[in-house]
Amino acid sequence: MFSKLKLRIGHAQLRKNLKGVKRNRLIYNLDTARTIGIIFNAVSDDVFNKALDFANFLYRKNLNVSVITFYNGKETPQSYLLRKNVTLFNKKEVNWYYKPLVPAVDEFIKKEFDILIDLSMKEVFPLKWIATLSKAKFKVGNLSYHGTPNDLTINLKPNDDIEYLISQITHYLQLINNRFAQNSYE
Repeated sequence: MFSKLKLRIGHAQLRKNLKGVKRNRLIYNLDTARTIGIIFNAVSDDVFNKALDFANFLYRKNLNVSVITFYNGKETPQSYLLRKNVTLFNKKEVNWYYKPLVPAVDEFIKKEFDILIDLSMKEVFPLKWIATLSKAKFKVGNLSYHGTPNDLTINLKPNDDIEYLISQITHYLQLINNRFAQNSYE
């Protein structure tokens, strides 16, 4: 009962904060992007490792990648800590209506990434907060919650996993032909 009330208040606060957000919407692909933000829910070691493998794939493409992940527990597993360019926050670092309270999250939201990739498989309010308020120019992710802020949405079936989501995001971000970027390189 209280969790539904908290979520309703959180959504109201999110809508209120969204009114002040201005972002420069542009379409990027993996060739034209220079900065990428990734957010995901660390629900298991498998999800955590696959998301970081994806981030490493993007690093190898000489992209500047920042990762924020949420762990829905009070104590973060030791294996998740001390990863380069990965900010992790947990249940103890959100307020009573699930807004993230970590200063690094605020910095992440303010950064104008070329692409923000949301690897959430289902709605997790702290990640929805980040994705919605992010000033990223192009937002990509799963159709995991109502009112998705994504510019490019991947619709998954219930039995699809994060590996499939990553493959679809990679496929479409390589497929997009950005004619504005091509004109600037000619």
